Amino acid sequence: MMVGSKQTPEYQTYKVLEHWRPQNQVLLSKKLALPGKKLSPLMSYLYQRVKKEYANFPRRKNDKEQFTHPLNVVLDLQKAGINDEVTLCAGLVHDLVEEKVDVYKRQNKLSDTKDNKQLDKYEEEVWEELDEEISFFCKKNKISLKVAKEIMLILHLLTRHKRDFYYRSISQIFTCAKDPYREKAIQIKLSDRIHNIQSLENYDEQEMLYQCFKNLFIINNTKRYLQQKYGKNVNPNQGIRPTEKLFKKCCKATYDAFWKVFMLSRDKGIFEIESMIHLAFKKFAWERGGLWQVTEIDPKETHPIRLFQGIVKKYDARLHHEWDVYERMKKSEIEYCKRFFADYNFSPKQLEAIIDYKDAYAMKEVVAKLLYDPKYVVESFGCSTLCKRSMICMSCDLK
Repeated sequence: MMVGSKQTPEYQTYKVLEHWRPQNQVLLSKKLALPGKKLSPLMSYLYQRVKKEYANFPRRKNDKEQFTHPLNVVLDLQKAGINDEVTLCAGLVHDLVEEKVDVYKRQNKLSDTKDNKQLDKYEEEVWEELDEEISFFCKKNKISLKVAKEIMLILHLLTRHKRDFYYRSISQIFTCAKDPYREKAIQIKLSDRIHNIQSLENYDEQEMLYQCFKNLFIINNTKRYLQQKYGKNVNPNQGIRPTEKLFKKCCKATYDAFWKVFMLSRDKGIFEIESMIHLAFKKFAWERGGLWQVTEIDPKETHPIRLFQGIVKKYDARLHHEWDVYERMKKSEIEYCKRFFADYNFSPKQLEAIIDYKDAYAMKEVVAKLLYDPKYVVESFGCSTLCKRSMICMSCDLK
């Protein structure tokens, strides 16, 4: 590289557009703390507290140290330009309660459904202990107790109860009545999902798609939030505001993950029908406004655009643990492919690869449209609509 080339306008544009990469090493607390800030002592304390707890947790599925996750969340918040110390402190602790409950559940061989009362009781004890510790530290170090309260309120928004479906746990963030807490929780959740979606090395294609779909739900509802706050013509590509920047980077990380599934699937010997899948999607998107209709299904459709109908509905069923609906839809897609591509005699694994391929192809395009079309959101894919099926999600009553 030529000397000074990193000062060129082209390189500066690249730095704005680049996809963030995860940090896989445990960083020292001084790398996270903001020098001279009032809450630096609290940040350092929480760093040591979380690090000690995470030493007892199993390694992540990609075999990285568990503590790298909260560190990456804080780093991404900082990359987005967030220097609010309450948000950074909450980001560092965002998973602690849920992780401790997970460990307790495994150690005692408990079930989310049968033993929910015992799990709830233990979770309440963890919350009380954490609240007391943070409040005591603040009081001892002459930090306003309002800080401790704000951190705990944000953590409650971000923590999923084991008995709750995914939609309900995420919906409590987006339906929170108090915007300052809501936006801080959204920022942390986006950072959380950026790192999680970058850590799929040991997942198979089906699980990758499922994790990507979780992100799609979050970024779609973030887009709604941005539109409500800044207007329908909000341009999240400008990256001016921290939440918009995190939205943008989460879209790109999710697109990358869909692309990986797309490439893994195509390597299973389905190259002969690739262009047909691509053109079917173009027909679906351009002739029928398909990207606005990814939740609907026409059972009479025989054209391969049928493969792109109902993708959201299928993974929605999986998120709701409606396994019979999910398996029925998946089986219907495989049977369609078996009939339509009868000339190719695809094996069962190849037929599954076609389904994964077309899902990844379509949903990465949905992500791109969310990213680049200021007015676009996926209809019938919002918190207020979907969480009703997994118990109505009430707006939080934060004071």
